[in-house]
Amino acid sequence: MAVSVGLVAQLIEKIAPKSWAEEWDNVGLLVGSGSQTIERILITLDGTMEVVEEAKEFGAQLIVAHHPIIFRPLKNLRTDNAAAQVPLRLLQHEIGYYAAHTNLDQSIVSSSRVLGELIGLEKMEPLERVYDINPSRDSEERGYGVSGYLTRPQPLGTLWKSFLDKLKQSGVYSQPYELTGVRLAGSLEKEVKKVAIVNGSGARFVPKALFKGADLLITGDVDHHAVLDALEGGMAVGDLGHFLTEAPMLKATYDYLTEEKALQGIEIRVSSVNRSPWL
Repeated sequence: MAVSVGLVAQLIEKIAPKSWAEEWDNVGLLVGSGSQTIERILITLDGTMEVVEEAKEFGAQLIVAHHPIIFRPLKNLRTDNAAAQVPLRLLQHEIGYYAAHTNLDQSIVSSSRVLGELIGLEKMEPLERVYDINPSRDSEERGYGVSGYLTRPQPLGTLWKSFLDKLKQSGVYSQPYELTGVRLAGSLEKEVKKVAIVNGSGARFVPKALFKGADLLITGDVDHHAVLDALEGGMAVGDLGHFLTEAPMLKATYDYLTEEKALQGIEIRVSSVNRSPWL
């Protein structure tokens, strides 16, 4: 049976409905046709020109990405418009582009959940719950980030070193990324029992993590003042950067799609050129 872009969209939306996305977000099929048949899928975090060329070389008819390529109104498709270059190249190569962003952040394949399981959190729950307006009896508990407890308290320095070692060896990443730009704020002797994790840009979650009583917040893109607020509240901060906190969901999405019977025979690959822009 032929597999269409629309079928892949349905499978993704089964675990991450588009209705979960924030109002400002732009998710779903952004380039291409839902009726297009596919044989290969490339999974990526970012839709860069390099990724589009990789998809072309791979022979992919669809890119499944975390970050949308169109956030603001695209006023024209001129070749001298930088914002239009990726959509133009996708159209040229007849490659569809599907984005699952803030809806995927709340799903079972979110990086926050993957990292929470890696560090060994118990009693894991969403850090910031999102409630459905009209919840059904079987509505899934969802939200942004996770919080939970370690099996036993550990000094911050010991826990952080162990966590970074696991990141390198555990296989949560689809390939061996360099752990560049990793930062830690807090006393290395501080005892850590409760941990909060938010993939992506997590500075706005500092107050929520403090309110939940977290001893450590692991996230990315934390600014100077947010770190000071965290430390004033007695909470340490581990900043992995945006890419490294979100890349685990690439493998989780790959695992989910490859296990779907409807996609048996479809070749799926995680991008090898999409990496952190920081050296």
